[in-house]
Amino acid sequence: MVGSSGEYAIIAPMRVLLVASPAHPTVARFTPTLATLAAQGCSIEACLPLSPELTREGILHVALGDSELDAALRGLTDSDLLIAPLAGPAALGAVAQVIGRGAGAPLLLVDANDAGDLVGSLAMARDGGTVGTAVRERLIQSAAFALASVLAPAARGNDEFPERQLLLLERVRTFQHGENPHQRAAAYMHALRNRAGVLGAQLVQGSEPTLNDVLDLDAGARLVADLPIPSAALIRHTDPIGAATAETPLGALKRALETDHAAASGAIVALNTPIDRAVAVEIAGGSYEAVVAPGVADESAASALAARPDLRVLLYEPEHPQTHELIGLGDALLMQTADHGAIERSELRVVTERRPTLEELTDALFAWRVVRHVRSNAIVIARNATTLGIGAAQVNRRVAVDIALQRAGDRARGAVMASDAYFPFAEGIAAAAAAGVTAVVQPGGSRRDTAAIEIANRNGMAMVFTGRRHYRR
Repeated sequence: MVGSSGEYAIIAPMRVLLVASPAHPTVARFTPTLATLAAQGCSIEACLPLSPELTREGILHVALGDSELDAALRGLTDSDLLIAPLAGPAALGAVAQVIGRGAGAPLLLVDANDAGDLVGSLAMARDGGTVGTAVRERLIQSAAFALASVLAPAARGNDEFPERQLLLLERVRTFQHGENPHQRAAAYMHALRNRAGVLGAQLVQGSEPTLNDVLDLDAGARLVADLPIPSAALIRHTDPIGAATAETPLGALKRALETDHAAASGAIVALNTPIDRAVAVEIAGGSYEAVVAPGVADESAASALAARPDLRVLLYEPEHPQTHELIGLGDALLMQTADHGAIERSELRVVTERRPTLEELTDALFAWRVVRHVRSNAIVIARNATTLGIGAAQVNRRVAVDIALQRAGDRARGAVMASDAYFPFAEGIAAAAAAGVTAVVQPGGSRRDTAAIEIANRNGMAMVFTGRRHYRR
């Protein structure tokens, strides 16, 4: 019965209908709830195959055959309760029917984790209170989500970009604020995938990362996952300050830091190896905001990190390569296949008179991996598997070149330059040559490629085309 406030009074005896597959293990999780409801005077009805199990549990009930079950389901009112753990066509059909009824539908319970709140609400209703619409809506949402989780794989089919896409997102945390203090924010993950990556990371020290921290931690984790082991990266505003590969994690971190030491204060550190004591001491002694890594090597490393209790330390399981990625567009979504940056030496096309040396080729492949993780327009100057200068997020590619060369300074001599897209004008390559850069890796594909190749040849540079660009927002 609906009250004047839009809440529902429960009139005893309440009918409780249980529809489930007897072989499903979740049925046993509902027996304590059924026993409680039966003790409170509710009338329990169940599909016939469940009767032996309920009898063993000492739960008084009425067993219903198929035809009786269908009539019982149609006869449920808003004062009744349907319990239907989602297993088997009977339960799926019953839940779908109740969700579709809208007004006048019975209470609906599909997840045993929701049983405690429901039983408490029913107890208050019997004491003269009501079961509020908020409780009903929450249970309906839970049931709809569970139903969609079962149906989602079948709904997608084999179409890479189906006409209708069912996405199930589950909130995993809320933030104190969004990108700015006046914004509210929460984090959601795909409900049907494992909790890998930064949002599924274990926080072992420090306070929960902010939304901006999460963005930087994710960018760092993705970058070092693209590099050989051991590698380190320093991240700020989702762009790398520096990245390096070395013989030890500490060596990689120190070399990454040399790219732009002044910008590292408050940065995120990302590692693709467990944090050993040497790295822990270095990080704890700095002014970094957080560190993300696959693990902590031992107690001595953990103790060194604990010397700075405000340092956020997150341990994550690297994500499997994604097949698709989503881009927010207001309240809409764009979907595209993921950009995987791996490229083999055999895929590079030498377009200059001089071929790159083995050292130049190795550094070109390293720089090409890093530049994929820099916002466009992006330029990376690198040598010895270490970034020397990075120009990020510029609307003018020549400006990105100038920034990267300025950061590199005299270290640019003998280095390589990577560009995430082709050079629309050759001045950027001329500037790199003047700074001492000896090799360039870029996608190619510009109408002015001939001019770029001519300038490279004139300066004795080697240049290779990848045939692939890496624009990044």
